[in-house]
Amino acid sequence: MFCGNCGAQVPDGAAVCPNCGAQMAAKTQAPQMNQAFQNAGARADGVAGGSGNNLDAKKIGMIAAAVVAVLVLFFVLKGIFGGSGLKGTYTDGSSFMTFKGNKVTLTAMGYEMTMKYKIKDDEIFFDAKSLKLTDDCKKYLADELDMDKDEIEEEIEDLKDSMESDDDDDESGISFKYNKKKNIITMAGEKFYYAENFKAGPSGKFVSDDDDEISISFKNGKATFDDDGDKETLAYYCYEDDDDDEVYVVFYGYEFHDSEFYDNYNKTKILISDDEIEIGNTTFEKD
Repeated sequence: MFCGNCGAQVPDGAAVCPNCGAQMAAKTQAPQMNQAFQNAGARADGVAGGSGNNLDAKKIGMIAAAVVAVLVLFFVLKGIFGGSGLKGTYTDGSSFMTFKGNKVTLTAMGYEMTMKYKIKDDEIFFDAKSLKLTDDCKKYLADELDMDKDEIEEEIEDLKDSMESDDDDDESGISFKYNKKKNIITMAGEKFYYAENFKAGPSGKFVSDDDDEISISFKNGKATFDDDGDKETLAYYCYEDDDDDEVYVVFYGYEFHDSEFYDNYNKTKILISDDEIEIGNTTFEKD
């Protein structure tokens, strides 16, 4: 070791420096000081850690209780006011109801409109006062039926009036029964089935018996009609009818009605089997 006063080398264990006579510090001092700091740190950690852990546990308990209270309130309010709970599209084979959030898009007889809705017990209520035509529908009415803006607005008011209930005690609009177990919506005996049941529908390519250059392919709601290399994409839904245990494909949309496929076959709904499908008077067999 070395002298802290003069810097001379000092033999280990010497009490004084042989060069200047300065007193040498004991070797055990530093370890003792280090141990003291460690003990002090441990005590500090113990006090802070102990109170901190207790505080964290208390906070966690309070947060958990608050979360439970919020969830209980949510379900109570949902039970009182009803919840949406529906997702996706339902069809009776010609009309469609697409639910998203608290709104439904209803497509029927060439009209496409949106409304707010709610579920109460086993009924779905459409709010006629919130009815709006979609932009695509307004464009269709203007382009195809030559209706101006005022005529379209008048048409909207007529639709609202036709859907309003005559009974002041009833909900403002029309209502449907909802069978949650079967996932079927009914009104006046008309059933609307879940229309995104693509697994039950066709998949792959089907070729026309009349012309092997004409085919139609299906995949998850999109069909490709191929007429000798001229292709067009068609949107479709698929549903199972529990009355006749059959599976149907229903094409939809303004673009579909302008398609070559519709011009050729004039069909929006077709019956599906595993090996072949009939479209109009033409049989398409699975490739």
